[in-house]
Amino acid sequence: MPNDAGRYSKEEVIASGLPYYIPKSKRWTQTPYPFAILISKSRCERFGMPILGSGGERPSAFLYSASAGTGTDDRKHRYIPLYDRTDSLSGDESIRLYPHEIMKPGD
Repeated sequence: MPNDAGRYSKEEVIASGLPYYIPKSKRWTQTPYPFAILISKSRCERFGMPILGSGGERPSAFLYSASAGTGTDDRKHRYIPLYDRTDSLSGDESIRLYPHEIMKPGD
């Protein structure tokens, strides 16, 4: 269950079985998708593709954020959920994606 900010703990991420990206090592823990564009809730909204509310859309992966929870007592929930927008964003050259938003074989 995510915290009020929508972030997950490491235990929750591991229990989900979904991959997560670790920026310091620049790698995914696993790459179950042949190619995927995985973006955060705020990026989904920015690109006009908001996530479905009330649990209607589950994360497809997670991003570890060492700074998550800064300024709060919460040092446990450091994983940001990522949502699959592969079909919507593939081939759109006008959108700049960050390395952690793209999963492909060999990453």
